Amino acid sequence: MLTNLFLIVTASLLALACSNDGAGAGAVRDDAAGDARIVPVGLNVTARPGGCGVLNVTALTLRRGPSNGELYAALKNEGASPACSPSFSVELFDEADQPLATGLGGLLVKGFYRLTDGSETVAGCVGPGDVAMVAISDLPAELVVEDVNNVIYGCNFWMLEVEPIAGVTVGDVNVVEQGDGASYTGALVNGLDVALSNPSVAVFPLNRMGRPLGVALGTGTVDVPAGGTWQFETTTVNEAGVDSAAYPAHG
Repeated sequence: MLTNLFLIVTASLLALACSNDGAGAGAVRDDAAGDARIVPVGLNVTARPGGCGVLNVTALTLRRGPSNGELYAALKNEGASPACSPSFSVELFDEADQPLATGLGGLLVKGFYRLTDGSETVAGCVGPGDVAMVAISDLPAELVVEDVNNVIYGCNFWMLEVEPIAGVTVGDVNVVEQGDGASYTGALVNGLDVALSNPSVAVFPLNRMGRPLGVALGTGTVDVPAGGTWQFETTTVNEAGVDSAAYPAHG
């Protein structure tokens, strides 16, 4: 048995659940932005000096959601060591560098590692070369996306002595066409040696450049035993993009 288990639940599911990404919600359509890595096109996205270490934003979407401003980003670990328990923060400014909003979220990761200090602690980390995703769906309702000129971001994470383990994986992801968009089905496999309670997954539709267009959530009220599988179906997104990235989001 693992004596310490911190799966690094790297997103607030409560905040994510506030956005169902429904059609007609004012979401950015991918055909309007083409293969852009940053939307709105022309938005300046830069790291806070010394603020993100080995993690670098490779794609970002800022948009108006059903009731709040929303930001989705992909970050790649360009270093040589895993970045564990990562979180992400943003500050939004207008053209005159006046602050408009701030946001904070956890980075969803696919890699699981065990600390080598004998504690048996398990951590979720962004491995070298891996891409993590973040969804911040609780930006101020009054935020006018067109007023945002600069996005400054920062990260917090631990650099730990770890070794990779099987962890929790999400696979067999398929798109299900819906009348108002698309949802996803798939399977979460618990490769840990402890059960997962109330599992959740987050699936990000992507454009051709790997830019997340939104997020679909699947949540369960079951216990997934060690070695077990949970079949899931997510909420609906208004655009499936050309690809997707799926992450375990809770356990």
